Amino acid sequence: MPSPSQLRVVFLGSGSAGNAVAVTDGATTLLVDCGFSAREAARRLALAGLRAEDVSAILVTHEHSDHIRGVEVFQRRHGMAAVACTLGTRRAAGFDALSGEVRTLVCGEVERFGTLTVVPFRTSHDAAEPVGYRIESKSGHRLGLATDTGVLTPEAAEALADVDLLGLESNHDLGMLENGPYPYYLKRRIRSEQGHLSNPDACDALERLVGDRLRRVFALHRSTTNNSASIVRRELAARLTAIGLRVPVDVAPQDDVLDSEPPQGSLFDDAGGAPR
Repeated sequence: MPSPSQLRVVFLGSGSAGNAVAVTDGATTLLVDCGFSAREAARRLALAGLRAEDVSAILVTHEHSDHIRGVEVFQRRHGMAAVACTLGTRRAAGFDALSGEVRTLVCGEVERFGTLTVVPFRTSHDAAEPVGYRIESKSGHRLGLATDTGVLTPEAAEALADVDLLGLESNHDLGMLENGPYPYYLKRRIRSEQGHLSNPDACDALERLVGDRLRRVFALHRSTTNNSASIVRRELAARLTAIGLRVPVDVAPQDDVLDSEPPQGSLFDDAGGAPR
C-alpha cells in the first residue's frame, strides 16, 4: 500500500493490443481504460496485489477498442465501478446502454472519486472527444497520463506540468515506421496530428513538461512493430541528460504489469554514472 502522500500506479499493459492503468492511494482505486477482457484485467490486477472489486471507477480516455474492450463486462461483474468519460466518448462508445453508473466528465473540470481528484484534459486523436487525465491524492501527490495523441495539446501541457509521476506516449520510431510494413494510409494516420507521438515528439514534450517535482517517467503505447523499448529508453535518457535531469524512466510493456512501487529500473547505473 502506498504511503498517504503518494500514489501507486500499475500499468497493466500498454499498446495496441490493450491498455489499462490502475491508480490507488490505498483508499481509492481507479482504472484508466480497460482495453483487456474483464477476466484478463482482473488477472493483471491480482498480479499487482489489487482486487477488481475494489475499483471505484473506470476513467476512459476514448472509445477505441484497445481502451474499452473490457469495460462493459468489468462493470457488470464489479458493479461498484462507475464508468467516467467525456460526453463525446460516452456517445461514441455506446455507454448509455451500460447497466451501471456512467458519469460524464468535462475537460478542465475537477471531479472527485473517493479520496482522489481527477481532471480530464483534451488530447488530439482520431476519436470523438479524447482526453488524458491528471490524478491527485489528498496530500497533493500527482500523476499525469497522456497517450494516444498526435500532439501535446496546450491543455495537456498545462495539466501535466508539475506532476510527480508522468505517463507519456512514445509510440514509434520515425525510421522504423517509414521503412516498416504498414500501408501508407496507416503510416499517415499515425504521423498525423490526430495520431500518435513519435519518440522525438515525446522527447520534445518531456522537455516542456519536466519540473522540480518530477520523480519518474513512464513511456506508454510503444508500437511493437515500429519501435523498441531500448530505443525509447535511450532517446528519452539522452534528452533528460541534455537538460541536466536524473529521472528514472521505464517503458510500460504490453504483456506484463509495471508497478511504480518499487521502481523497476533507472536511467542511471547504480554508481550514478551515464544513462543505460
